[in-house]
Amino acid sequence: MGHPGSRTEGAQSTARAALLLRTLSTFGSMGASLMQISTLTGLPKATVHRLLAAMADERLVERPGGTRNYRLGPDIFAFGIAVQRCFDLKPLAKPSLERLAGATGAAAYLGVRSGYDMLCLDRHVAAADTSSLLLEVNDRWPLGIGSFSLAVLAFMPQGEIAEVIAFNQRRVNPEDTLTFEHIDRSIEKTRRNGYARRTMRAYKGNAGVAVPVFDDRRYPIASLCAVAEAGRMKGAYLHGLVDKLRHEADLITRLYESGRLQEQQEEKWRLAVRGSGSRHLPA
Repeated sequence: MGHPGSRTEGAQSTARAALLLRTLSTFGSMGASLMQISTLTGLPKATVHRLLAAMADERLVERPGGTRNYRLGPDIFAFGIAVQRCFDLKPLAKPSLERLAGATGAAAYLGVRSGYDMLCLDRHVAAADTSSLLLEVNDRWPLGIGSFSLAVLAFMPQGEIAEVIAFNQRRVNPEDTLTFEHIDRSIEKTRRNGYARRTMRAYKGNAGVAVPVFDDRRYPIASLCAVAEAGRMKGAYLHGLVDKLRHEADLITRLYESGRLQEQQEEKWRLAVRGSGSRHLPA
């Protein structure tokens, strides 16, 4: 990601459209108002309105019925399905989550980066009682809040980190800015340790520890996180947990990269056309 103001005109329009889509992804099904989008992106309302109108014509965004808001459109969902086999980490990470939860007694999470957010893609809990857990599957948290998102933010390029922090600072309420006031120190500590650790003092004394999952460029695309009672997150237990997280993260990286190298399956509609006996349609 880069700042739209640094691009040529054509690239700037593309960057601004991407910025709007990432911004809309941080909202739920009811979407966001034109004012909210303009405030978060720093773009003039007229520019936002023009771009959103163009993207609405292409079904990339839409307006929920009965509102003046905007949300991501149906084609965005369909585009994701087309490449799901290439990028979906959930089936690859499922055995890792099960092993982590079974071996450590912690709740194990898989988080994936989604624009300015981390999306909780999957969770495995060995214990029957989940009442003390805050993070649920499909929850989205701003990058920098929670260990599972800090583990990714800390290893991103410095320019992207600055952009994400500036955006997410505009999202939080004034009384909730403490996280971002100390984010530089948290990032430095995470890089030094190789893992992120956060204690959720306001939520039944749990603590989360997370490590990044990299692609083959060493770019952080996801995280593995373990959540347990804060009192356990020290000494031999903590070190053993981090080692297990790193081992499973490396395994997921290898599975992810090997999966992306697989040949693309031929579209089934081509087989159907050939089976019809037509010799005049393109192969």
